[in-house]
Amino acid sequence: MHGFRVSGFGFQVFLALSLWGAAFATQQADTAAYRLNPGDVLEVTVWGEPALSGERTVGPDGFIRMPMVGAVLAVDLTLDELTERLQKALQKFLRKPRVTVSLKQFYPLFRRVYVLGAVRMPGAYVLPLGGTPSVFDAIALAGGFAQDADLERVRVFKKDGRGANTYDLRNFREDAVSADGLAISPGDLVWVPPAFVQVSVVGAVEKGGIYPVPTRGTLLDALATAGGVKEPLATVRVFRAGTELLSVPWQQLVEGSVPPMTLQDGDTVLVSVKATPGVVVAGAVQSPGTFEIKGKATVLGALEMAGATTEPGRPLRVRVLRDGKELLQVKWDSATPVKELGLELQSGDVVLAEPMLVRAILVGPVRRPGTYELPAGARIADLLSRGEEVLPTADLTSAVLIRKGESKPVDLTQLLWEGNLEEDEELQDGDILMLLSARQVWVVGAVQRPGTLDYRPRMTIMDAISVAGGPRDLVEADLSAVRLISNGKVQLVNLEGAFKGGEVVLLPVKPGDIVIVPERAKAYIYGAVFKPGTVRVQPGDTVLTLLSGAGGPMPESRLNESVLIRLVNGKAVVMKLNLENALRRGDLSQAPMVQPGDVLYIPPKRKSEWDLPRIAGAASSLALAVYYLSRSR
Repeated sequence: MHGFRVSGFGFQVFLALSLWGAAFATQQADTAAYRLNPGDVLEVTVWGEPALSGERTVGPDGFIRMPMVGAVLAVDLTLDELTERLQKALQKFLRKPRVTVSLKQFYPLFRRVYVLGAVRMPGAYVLPLGGTPSVFDAIALAGGFAQDADLERVRVFKKDGRGANTYDLRNFREDAVSADGLAISPGDLVWVPPAFVQVSVVGAVEKGGIYPVPTRGTLLDALATAGGVKEPLATVRVFRAGTELLSVPWQQLVEGSVPPMTLQDGDTVLVSVKATPGVVVAGAVQSPGTFEIKGKATVLGALEMAGATTEPGRPLRVRVLRDGKELLQVKWDSATPVKELGLELQSGDVVLAEPMLVRAILVGPVRRPGTYELPAGARIADLLSRGEEVLPTADLTSAVLIRKGESKPVDLTQLLWEGNLEEDEELQDGDILMLLSARQVWVVGAVQRPGTLDYRPRMTIMDAISVAGGPRDLVEADLSAVRLISNGKVQLVNLEGAFKGGEVVLLPVKPGDIVIVPERAKAYIYGAVFKPGTVRVQPGDTVLTLLSGAGGPMPESRLNESVLIRLVNGKAVVMKLNLENALRRGDLSQAPMVQPGDVLYIPPKRKSEWDLPRIAGAASSLALAVYYLSRSR
């Protein structure tokens, strides 16, 4: 497909139709590509086995639980992959099991994406099932772009903290919806910046008022929008949230001796002269500008002339500046008369009206995400308290503060646990605090629930193994040789004492680490023995030790036709042994030493369904697992 450009209203209509069409197609897609999350409800049917069939819920640990097979890891699998896993697990108990798995209900929290900024309906939305959702799908759910959207700088903040991607959606292509680069995941945040910010320009300008200025526009752009400065000797002053950021002579600004300054939404630009004929009113008013004084003029009168109003519960902070110094600061609510607002003004005074509340957004794994109004001066800790509770799946070390589309990392562990107030930044109107979902740690080997688990701040290797259910068996698990693989390096850790009541090892783990709990060295014995299965082996053990550990041979065994299978360089090597001679005549040539992963087969006198190729295949599978663990040491 060839790319094409459209502009203006036609582009908006075309893009909106394309977005909604893409969203509709996504909603109609099959659930085959959907990957399961904790909280999903499944319908599992095992044909001919009603006791094994029924509704199953993916637990918080990512497992479903069924009779006979126990816990089966389901999280991050597709329905087909889980079906295959269940069939393999049931093959140990049933002959050719037939399993079907369907998604009965998915948990919306784990499909949520946040779409904020210049969209028609900003908020949190549940992504539809099927296919790979894109930035366009998310924006479509939010009603499409607002008229003032900046399509060239749409940003996606990833839930796993791996940075933010910026997309130019102005050059929209028909096939862009399916482009891999535009894919998003549940928990991501899409920020559509406004193309313009509203700035008040008042004082000695041709036409004061509130003007839209491009988001990357400068102070000179704002002054040009207001018709330019009338007095060459004027001073240009910039106020943001009640604080004066800049005061510079107009001539220096024109000459370029002052670094360019980018304005933000709500800024006030005051062009003042020593003898301003009137009173300047700016800030949160409907008609900012310079007003002529006729007779006695008060602060309240000036606010009314500029159209200042207050809403119940949303007071304004009123400040009066005279000769560059603050003369008055007072909280004003229209329902509460304030005596100070009767202060008589003089020509040249500046009245600034500022909201005393800021709106901030809290998203991510908290009990109550949403938009909150906080008093001016509120900080990150105040916003977190509105969310009631930070969920255990939150990665407190990698929170992100998003302000005007730019991100800043915040380590909440330093704030909440260490009391480091440097991380408790003061909030501005429109700020977004995004808590990221914890990343993954892998725990494999001889544990109860091998697989991935959510990383938690300050997690140790003991914590990781405990969350995985602990060792399967203290005898079977070789806790003296646990391996921690981190950043490609392998560290050997002895946890045997810790799990037997000794000193606890507080070795920290990080997202992406792998913990391997190996099984102790063992071999396998099958056939005509009293206790077939695995037998723990030690250096110097022979096949006779293995036979004894399995309870000895059964009366109907054919010891003279025993077979030992060993995996060498990935290939099964078969050795025929006459264990009858080894037992009765002491022929130790027929009783070689065993190695971890060896498989000993004692055939029965009756005809067996186990032939040599099948024995070799089974041995290869078993030995490969042991071989991998032994190589990891």
